[in-house]
Amino acid sequence: MNIGVLRRKLNYLLTFFSTVFTLFLVFIAVYSLVCSFQEQCHGTPFFIFGWKPVIVLSDSMEPTYTSGEILLIREKDETPEVNDIVMFKQKNFGINSYVTHRIIGKDSYGYITKGDANNMADPGRIIETDIVGTVECVLF
Repeated sequence: MNIGVLRRKLNYLLTFFSTVFTLFLVFIAVYSLVCSFQEQCHGTPFFIFGWKPVIVLSDSMEPTYTSGEILLIREKDETPEVNDIVMFKQKNFGINSYVTHRIIGKDSYGYITKGDANNMADPGRIIETDIVGTVECVLF
């Protein structure tokens, strides 16, 4: 086989993989923008095909997740278990906010949650209808 032919094939493969990776990044960016826009309009988390990207904004889940990482949340489709990391609705000063913490227990009042880096459990309990999804993986 000629060196020139080998070089062209290698160049073609690198171009192909570079294009696929670039399209994947563009897809993630557009996906995130659509989710954000829908949430601004409706005030609730928006899932596309049952999935939603979320950016970690605090260090409360270190060392499991650090600030700035992008997590992929799967829409809730089953009852969460103790030790699952879930995204749930929490009222702060009358405004809905969404928190991603670990379930550390359950009692008759609901689920007990806590950030991995926090010394104490979150105040109050969350009920199953407050849970919107579970963390499946880190995208970036």
